[in-house]
Amino acid sequence: MRRRPFLRLAGATTAAATSVGVLGASRSSDGSRNEQASGGDSARSPAGTRLAATDRALSVRRARTFDHVVRLNDLGDDPRGRITAFSALSEREREVVASAIEGTYRTRDPPEWLCEFASATPFVERAGTYYRLDDTLPTYRVTAEAVAERDVAGEVATYEAYERAVTREEYVASGLLRIARREGIELGYVWPTLREFFERYDAARYHGEVLDFAVEVDGAGPPAELSATEVGVETAVGGAVWNADAAPERTRKLVRRAGRARGAYGFDRAPAGLLDALRDHRYVALGGTFYASYVESDGPVPVSVSATVREGRLRLAVRNDGDREVRLASGPPRPFGVVRCRAAGDTGGDGHVLWTDAYAASDRVRTAGRDVTAANDVALLSTLAPGESLAERYAVPADLPAGEYVVEGSLGVERDGTAEGGTGPADGGTGPGEGGTEPAEGSTVQYRVTFAVE
Repeated sequence: MRRRPFLRLAGATTAAATSVGVLGASRSSDGSRNEQASGGDSARSPAGTRLAATDRALSVRRARTFDHVVRLNDLGDDPRGRITAFSALSEREREVVASAIEGTYRTRDPPEWLCEFASATPFVERAGTYYRLDDTLPTYRVTAEAVAERDVAGEVATYEAYERAVTREEYVASGLLRIARREGIELGYVWPTLREFFERYDAARYHGEVLDFAVEVDGAGPPAELSATEVGVETAVGGAVWNADAAPERTRKLVRRAGRARGAYGFDRAPAGLLDALRDHRYVALGGTFYASYVESDGPVPVSVSATVREGRLRLAVRNDGDREVRLASGPPRPFGVVRCRAAGDTGGDGHVLWTDAYAASDRVRTAGRDVTAANDVALLSTLAPGESLAERYAVPADLPAGEYVVEGSLGVERDGTAEGGTGPADGGTGPGEGGTEPAEGSTVQYRVTFAVE
């Protein structure tokens, strides 16, 4: 199945980009047409935010897009929050787990801390080996139904009493009775305040209703046992894992760079087997860190990004180089989102805002003076016909030190496919026949622009 990152990626670029300065005309996501613009000098922009050309010398060194785009989201050492390192356990917890690994841990009178620990620790990792913990401790199944208050045999709790009972440290399980009513809920551990609530009350007032609840306890009885079973990393993290530690050094370097990137990462020459490994696995593991793996483009996309300097401002343009209409997805404002630059070689920080009046004109971007304080995490669409372009001009901060700077970002690209002959699938399934229409193709264009301030 082909991954379609089209709408999802728009808000996650390292240096998003900007609104519609249109060459020719384009259609936006609401169906309106944006007529030819003059590089972002909008008449409706407040006078105090209008662009002013800088007297500093600017030059574009290079602008490029990439054949391949991947996204590796850093998930730390535990992708799903289910693994506990053996070294992070307390001394008494380590004793229990070590005993379970060697055989089976048994106790006739399980203490409160053990019940809580077993409920919260499905997997333990020790020296690179993963263990699933299973136990025979009691479980509690809670069900509930709405009744008339007169039909409740015992005491009815107020909602405030219920909320206090389901609050544990800083976590509030306020939906417990809602789930219990809908489908029932099973708890591996009932903390003291919740246990007291269940023992004292038969029902509770819950959002305008009275919910009568019942608690069934299921357990094998003493002695309680806790066992540890060795499992693969895929079982522990809940998905297929590619061990990049075993890959060639060139591949490991690329994975590290992609993992450090804020958002998508583009490159041209893919090491052998890299893209297949990323496509075939949910996670990548490298140096003890897991990454969620996405391949967003595995070949050239007929969309280009160019950069020039005009009247002391940096002009970015995106062009449809193909022979089919394309739709672009970006953060607000179209077509690039909020554009930032950073010093070449600098991978940290948020960078410097490159200003356009389109920020102040957008109802999805918040500004303060000539700075952007927030932008909605939404995907805005722009449609480009073959050969059509969208452009915007940006003012470089007056206090930007001399040197080289980089603007990076990514745009979602979707094309409607038209089959050029051929027959349907050999297995007789659905698919494009001769002259038919293929599903829309979704991919990503990643761009990098380098400019100099003198």
